[in-house]
This record gives sequence, C-alpha cells and structure tokens, in this order.
Amino acid sequence: MNRDISTFLKDHKTQPNFINDIFDIDQINTIPIKSGVYLLISEKQKFVYPNGLSKVIYIGKAVNLKSRLKTHHRHSNELKNLPKNKKNSDWFYSRYQYVAKFGSKVYWFTTRGKQDSKNLESKIIEQFYNKYLSLPVGNGAFSFKKQKK
Repeated sequence: MNRDISTFLKDHKTQPNFINDIFDIDQINTIPIKSGVYLLISEKQKFVYPNGLSKVIYIGKAVNLKSRLKTHHRHSNELKNLPKNKKNSDWFYSRYQYVAKFGSKVYWFTTRGKQDSKNLESKIIEQFYNKYLSLPVGNGAFSFKKQKK
C-alpha cells in the first residue's frame, strides 16, 4: 500500500486500487462503475498538518467512482489549462487548485456487500484526522460521521 495512505489507514483489509494520473482519461476509464471512496494524492508536494506531513489532498466518496473521478478530471484539467493570468478569474474548489499545481495519483476502495460509501469515507477521514489532527487540504468541512468505538 502507498506509504502516504498506510501512515494513517488502519485495519483496512483490502489493498486500494490505483491510477497514476488524474489527468489521463484513459486510466480513469479503467475504473469500475461502483460505489466507493477515493483519495487524491499529490505527486510532488507534502502538505503541512499539525501532526506531520502528508501528500493527501482530498478524501471523497462516490456512488459511481468512474463518473465522480471524471468530474475531478474535467475540473482539474480546466484549471490546469487556464492561462496564469486567468486562474483567479473564477473560483474553483481548493482540491482542484492543489491537483492542477501538484498533479495527483488516485487510490480507491470499492464498497463491499451492504457497506455504505459514506460510512467508509467517514472511517478513512477519521483515521486521517486522528493521525494528522486536521482534514486533508482539499476537504472543506467536517462532513464525516465520527465512528463509534
């Protein structure tokens, strides 16, 4: 498992799937149309968190992973291809700013059986928070449900 994920991801029995570049639509087309959780990981930059450094940009969930990652691909490409003087003419989610600037690999886990993508996302975000004492730089709010121990 990728070191940037394994530092905080605990008790996850399955290995994540992986594509090398969110800007490569051919790689995104290999992703299954399934429910799951995905992580956008910077290719070039570690970000400063209160309890260490991590390359994690964003943790998200999707009912359809392929469709959701195509949306990320489209918005990231749109921002990446804007001329420098136009990059602040429109507002973009911070996750797209980070991806356009630093590139991004994508790791994903599909849900299994009756597992809900929101609960899986909450578990992974909580583990990230417990390790780094912060949400990933591209996650905007506390949208996850704290897991009961």
